[in-house]
Amino acid sequence: MADIQSEIDKPAESSAESLSRSPSESSAESSAESSAESSAEHVTGPKKLVGFPEDQKTVESHAVATKTGIATRYWLELMSYPADSTRSLWLFVNDDWRHLDNPDFGTQVSVQNAFCKCSEHLEVLVWYSEDTIEGLIVKTK
Repeated sequence: MADIQSEIDKPAESSAESLSRSPSESSAESSAESSAESSAEHVTGPKKLVGFPEDQKTVESHAVATKTGIATRYWLELMSYPADSTRSLWLFVNDDWRHLDNPDFGTQVSVQNAFCKCSEHLEVLVWYSEDTIEGLIVKTK
């Protein structure tokens, strides 16, 4: 009677269940457990940088607000000046000149068309931070 009560309290794995498991299933279970443990070791995260001064390890974010405005004038540098600088497209936005360095050909043509050919139908909307253009679109008025 005590044997029956102990089996009810702590049911053991039956021999049929243990025999029904194949060796590949039990090895798959153990490899899944070990891969879960090893994947925790390979989680990326900050590591101590060796050989770098402490002030170079931290990155400070300087919040510079991006503003928008409509360009009212433009100036395209055909050659960079001074010679060692980059060529820029300048747009007059919110009462100040803003620059876009190394504009591609499509951007140049689109901006020129907005000011020269279709100024009554198109305008240039500009996103900028301080004096640097972050992005622009040519759109209908």
